[in-house]
Amino acid sequence: MKRYLLSILVLLLAIVLPAQQKGVICLSVTDMKADYGYSKETISQTTLGTPVEIIDHTGYWYKIVTPEGYRGWVTEKNVTPMSSERFNEWKSAKRWIVTDYFALVYSEPVSTSSVVGDCVMGNIIETGGNHDVGEFVSVKFPDGREGFIYRECVEDFYSWLGSRVPSGENIVDVALKFVGFPYLWGGLSPKGFDCSGLMKFSYFMNGIILLRDAREQIHTGENIDYSDVLKNFRKGDLVFFGTPATGNKPAKVTHVGLYIADGEIVHSSLLVRKNSLLRGREDSYTSKPIVGATRILGYQDKDEGIVTILNHPWYF
Repeated sequence: MKRYLLSILVLLLAIVLPAQQKGVICLSVTDMKADYGYSKETISQTTLGTPVEIIDHTGYWYKIVTPEGYRGWVTEKNVTPMSSERFNEWKSAKRWIVTDYFALVYSEPVSTSSVVGDCVMGNIIETGGNHDVGEFVSVKFPDGREGFIYRECVEDFYSWLGSRVPSGENIVDVALKFVGFPYLWGGLSPKGFDCSGLMKFSYFMNGIILLRDAREQIHTGENIDYSDVLKNFRKGDLVFFGTPATGNKPAKVTHVGLYIADGEIVHSSLLVRKNSLLRGREDSYTSKPIVGATRILGYQDKDEGIVTILNHPWYF
């Protein structure tokens, strides 16, 4: 009898709890919600070509896990579930990464043809089944849509990764490309960044995957003494702001910026902008005190929260 009841329980669990399945994001940018439903809080975003794990399914909503372990809900039109065979095929396929700010995929190799979809910098898209034509290369979205994108907007994904030199200067250069771009809560793309989203994106475009939120990022890499900014900070370090620790309460992290040099940071606060950490200047950022700083470079693939794309098993 006990064995019979156990069998029934296992069967019920198999029905209620779906098997975990890999998938790939199929739109340029999609919001991730705290729960299923459009009215739920947007907690993050994920972008075209990001491999994910699908861990739940309710109606037309999927709960996904991103490569750094972040969880949220997206609609079924934003992610393409894949069999193990198809996912392995995707991992081994020739793919492109979008390196221009924005790009369109056209139905034919001419810009006057109809638009199939849009792309943003950092999107990863599979090579298509058509022949490349002139200025255009053939591409295919994870959901099967095919079209053509300007060759100058993309680079071979594997070759691009091999050319990454994740120096502080290169990481800062990415962030500075977006000065003047809008702040967006949960934003993780050129369509809008929140503070930690800009940090994550700037490292991603140098081949490194960071954790999603500032409160997680502060616990990765090497802690830096922030009592003397000019002496201790280097280009590419993360600087955290918030409420300082008091008594038994730890510091509360609410903001993060990327150190440039000479006391300056680039960060997304109201919009992506530069500010000085030095007091008494016209552009001093003093609305929140510094509560920590970390050095990421040198800890990739040594710290579990700092992983190179090349060494992440979901990409290759």
